[in-house]
Order: sequence, then C-alpha cells, then structure tokens
Amino acid sequence: MNRLGKWGAGAIVAVALACGGIAATDTYAGRLLRLWGPDVEDYRHLPTRPVAAGAPLPLVERFDREWMQRSAFRYRGRRLQDQPSLDRFLADNETTAFLVLSDGILVDERYYAGKARGSLFKSFSITKSILSAAIGIAASEGLISARDPLGRYLADADGALASLPLQHLLDNIAGFHYERGNLPWMQQPRMYYTTDARAYVPRAASRFEHRPGTRYVGEDLSPLLLGAALEQAIRRRHPGATLSGYVSSRLWRPLGAQYPALFTLDRSGDGLEKVESGFTARAVDLARFGQLFLDGGVHAGRRIVPASWVAASTTAPERGKPNAFPHGFHRNLWWGHYRPGGVRPDFFANGHFGQRIHVSPDKRLVLVRLGSGSGNVDWTAFLAAIASAWKPPAR
Repeated sequence: MNRLGKWGAGAIVAVALACGGIAATDTYAGRLLRLWGPDVEDYRHLPTRPVAAGAPLPLVERFDREWMQRSAFRYRGRRLQDQPSLDRFLADNETTAFLVLSDGILVDERYYAGKARGSLFKSFSITKSILSAAIGIAASEGLISARDPLGRYLADADGALASLPLQHLLDNIAGFHYERGNLPWMQQPRMYYTTDARAYVPRAASRFEHRPGTRYVGEDLSPLLLGAALEQAIRRRHPGATLSGYVSSRLWRPLGAQYPALFTLDRSGDGLEKVESGFTARAVDLARFGQLFLDGGVHAGRRIVPASWVAASTTAPERGKPNAFPHGFHRNLWWGHYRPGGVRPDFFANGHFGQRIHVSPDKRLVLVRLGSGSGNVDWTAFLAAIASAWKPPAR
C-alpha cells in the first residue's frame, strides 16, 4: 500500500472511531449520528417523562366487523368491504393500529406488525393537538391567553418574536423561516435532536420569511415555543410543575385513560417536553382523546376542555384567512377537512408517518390509524372515505 493509501485508510478508521465516540454521547451530534432521522421507536432512545393515568374508565366495546359490508367504502376506486381485503391493505401500507369508535363505542380494533392494545405508539404531530388541549385548559384557569404576546412568558424572546400573539403560533401563521431536511445544520434536525430546546428554539425563530399573520407555514418551532410558554405560565402558579404533570392532572386522568403515556424530552432531569412530536401513548387512549373533542370537551359528564376552545379548534376560519384552505383548515394545532357530502367539516390530529385521529361530527365517528410509515396512502382521504360511507351498527 502506498503512503496515500495508508493515510487514507488511517483517516477512514479515525473518522469512524471519532463518529462512534460522538454517537455514544447524549449530544445533538451524538443523537444525530445514532438515530439519523425520526422513527416510531426513537422514544426508546431519548429521555422521557411519564404522563400518569388515574383510575381507568374502560371504553364500551361492542365489536362489529360487519361495518365494512354496511359501509362498502371506496378508496381510489377500490372497494375494501371485506375483512381480508382491509387487513391486507392496512398491513401492506405500514399500519400498526386501526381503531373505530362509533358514538363512543369501540366497534373495531386491529393491530399489525406484532403490536397489541398495550403497545406504545409515538404519535409525532398528534402531540400538537394534545398541546392545544392543554393550552385551552390552562386558558380556562387564567394561566395563559392566546391573545397574549409570546414575550409575556419567554424572557429570551425579543423584538418581533416577543410581540407575536400566541394565536399566531397556534395557527402556524407566525411567518418563521423554517428549513426542512435531514442535513445536520438545518433547523428541522437541530430542533428535533436539540438537548436545550428552551435556548435553541427562540434563536431559531428569530428569522422571519413572511410578515406575521399573513401566511400559513407548516413548521415545528411554533409548538415548541408554545410549550415553553405554557411551562412558564404553569410554573408561575405551581412552581416546579412540569407539562407532563399538568397534562396528566388536567387531561389524561380526567379522561379516564386506560394506560399511562409519556413525553420525550430534550434532555434528562429538567428537560422540556417535545410538544411538537414526543407524545407516546396507546392507540385506545388516543381514540378516547378524539372522542373527547367529538363530545365538545366533555367526558363522562365532566367538562375537561372548554367548549369554546373545542369549537374554535374544529370550526373553519373565515375565508381569506391564511389558515383557511380550499379543502380544509388548520386552527389551534388541529386540522379540518371538508368531506364531500358533509354538513360540518371533519377534523383530525395529524402526525408524521400517517398518524391520524380522524373525527367526523356528522357521523359521530372517531377513526385512529397509526403506522411505522405512510405507505402509499393519503390517509386523510382514506379515513374521510370511510366517514362518508359510514352506516352505524343497529343498536
């Protein structure tokens, strides 16, 4: 081997050893090298904080697989009206859980790829709708207001960032410049793997691409800023409290969740919950959360989320608003969809890899689809097709 070859081989070995050493550290670079891109199992490799459940209130179960024959829905011209066809379609398209609640009754529950009712599922951006509910609850307690400027809660925010109303963040119309992609210097991976979200996110959000309030931009800086603001608002009244504890006491326990959940954190110890993507729970409890919003924020006769907050989150904004689109809307970290033939819009919590909690008020229907990937499916259209064709079971 010539000298250049020896040096080249030595350099490759040195880089590999250095990368191996970095990957073993709990730093941004270490996480990036070790995990390299979001994954449904990465909650196993990141710091977490529990969201405790209380006394569970089991869902009423009345399984009825005949709904497929009654509804006979179509997706891309294909009829999926029998169990083998639907199971094959879901499994072939990376689905790991599929649940149907009809008027609050669990009528179908399917798991794939070795998953079961007790399996944890990382919900990705469904987390944002959990955050929205927590903000609505906190607003009803006088802890926070969507009309307030961000600077009222975050000392690190200044200038245009400090003056942003929280409502702009809730609707993703803040106008931030946001870099999507997996290159190490881009905002998306830096935000996802940061070990200090409280410090990083205000810096990352200091650059604007559009005038605030004029254009919708899908980005993950806004929910993290909202999470940091909500944490501060809670701690002003309850020193030392965490977002996980607040979600547990105000949402998860009152909801009668069957299982505890968890948030991933930016770091161990005093870390901030990753409220843009880190909520991890069981599918049956995510379905219960969808039912809560279908029922206007009430569960078992108890008001959990203010009715006004649920209505604002699930009702279309006026035409011409930047968060109003031809086929739907985005409001308070929820999505709306104008289903063909629907009187009221469907609404849904929407996560990476096709995670969905799809709610149809007209049909009193909640559909949950979770997966390891999106497959080759537009899950919004697929679930809307089920809602459009839905015929409830006879009581």
